[in-house]
Amino acid sequence: MHEPVTARPDRPQVVPQAPWIRRVPLRSPTLPPATHTNAYVLGEAELIVVDPGTPWPDAQTDLVDTLRSLRLAGHPLRAIVLTHHHFDHVSGAMDLAREFAVPVWAHEATARRLAERPELRVDEQICEGDVLPFGPSGFQVLHTPGHAPGHVCLLDQAGGGVIAGDMVASQGTIIVSPQDDGDMALYLASLRRLLALGHQRIWPAHGIAVEEGEHLVARYLSHRLLREEKVLRALATGAETLTALLPLAYDDTPAVLYPLARESLEAHLLALVSTARVDRYSDESGSDHDRYRLRPGLVR
Repeated sequence: MHEPVTARPDRPQVVPQAPWIRRVPLRSPTLPPATHTNAYVLGEAELIVVDPGTPWPDAQTDLVDTLRSLRLAGHPLRAIVLTHHHFDHVSGAMDLAREFAVPVWAHEATARRLAERPELRVDEQICEGDVLPFGPSGFQVLHTPGHAPGHVCLLDQAGGGVIAGDMVASQGTIIVSPQDDGDMALYLASLRRLLALGHQRIWPAHGIAVEEGEHLVARYLSHRLLREEKVLRALATGAETLTALLPLAYDDTPAVLYPLARESLEAHLLALVSTARVDRYSDESGSDHDRYRLRPGLVR
C-alpha cells in the first residue's frame, strides 16, 4: 500500500516514517458523515489488527486480502485488538478471528460489555501499561475511558504515533453518551492525557492520519470546554431540564441533530454534577424527571 498524494478517508494509508502502521478503512455502520471505520495492521515480522469494524463480507475484502498477502510474505497475524466495544469497531472481529485462527484482545471493561453478546468474545485482556510486542519497539496500551469504559489507545514507542480509536476523529465527530456508559468527565481527562504526550501523529478510527495530532486533540478539548461553559450559562437562565436546556446550550446545532446533542448535553451535566458545580434532583411531576441547578454560590 502507498499513501496517496492527498490521503482520503476511504483509501488505505501508510506514511514513510512508520511503515509498520497500515490504515485500512472499512465501510461500516458508523455515524455520518463518516462512512468507514479504520482497521489498523500493526507490526513488522508479526502483526496485529486493531478494530476490524465491518459486519459486511464484501467490505472485509481489502483487509483480508492485505493480511493474506502479508502472511504469504512471512508476516503472520497473531491477534486482533479492540479499542472498545462499539459495533462499528468490533463487528468484523469474529469473522477475522476464524479466518486467521487468532485470539481477540481487549480491555477488561470491553470484555465485560461484549460478554453480553454471545456472537463475540474476548480471549485475552490487555490493560494500562502493557506493551504489545509488535513493530520496532512495541505499542504501549493507554487506558483512555470516557467515550467507552474500556477504551484504549496504542502508543507506538518507535515514534509512529497513537492509534487513537474514538478519542478524536479527523472525519465526523465523537459522541459521549451516558446511555452507553459514556462519561464526559473521564473523556476530558483522557483528552488531557493524550495532549500531555506532546507532538504525536494521530491515527483515528474515522478519517485520515493527522500529522500534528496534538492540535486535533487540543481542538476537541477546547470544544468540549466551550460547550461546558455554554451549559453553565444555560443553567444560569433558570432552565433546569434537558428539554429546556438543549436549545440554549446547543443553539449552534441544527435541530435534526438534537437527539445526539441531547446525549452529549446529559453527559456534560453529569460531569458537572460529579465535580460539584451542579446539583441534580428528581421531579416526578413532568416528563423530564431529572432536573439540574447551579450549585449555590456558582454565578455565571
